[in-house]
Amino acid sequence: MTVRKTKILFLIICTLQLFYLFNFRSGFRYEIIKDPFNENSGISYAVSSEVIESRDILKKYEATRFNLSKKLKDDVYFYQRSLEFNYPIRINQSSKFVFFSINEDISEKCKVIETGKYLKLTQC
Repeated sequence: MTVRKTKILFLIICTLQLFYLFNFRSGFRYEIIKDPFNENSGISYAVSSEVIESRDILKKYEATRFNLSKKLKDDVYFYQRSLEFNYPIRINQSSKFVFFSINEDISEKCKVIETGKYLKLTQC
C-alpha cells in the first residue's frame, strides 16, 4: 500500500514540476499557439515594434524597395531584422522611400510621407 501511495505522490510531484517548467521557466506563450496559421501570429515576440511598423508602412504604400538612413543602418539589429522581415520588399540604395528614426533629422530634399510611432517614411 505504501509503494502505491509513493508512486502516486511521485506522479503528482512530476506533473506539478512539468507544469511549473512549462508555464514559468520556458518562456512559452499561449498566444503563439492559439492561432498558428495566422500570418501575424507571434510576430511581437520575434521582432521589435520598429521592424513591425516598417513592414506595415511599406505594405500600406505598396513599396517594392526601400532604404534606411545612416543611423538605422548602423543599428545592426534593426538593419538585419528589417532586411529579413520585410522580404520580398528589398533594400535598395537608389530607392525613393527612405526610413528615418522618429527623432532623427531629415535632409531638406526629403519629403515626409508618413510619421509613425517609431519611424518616419520619407520620399527623397
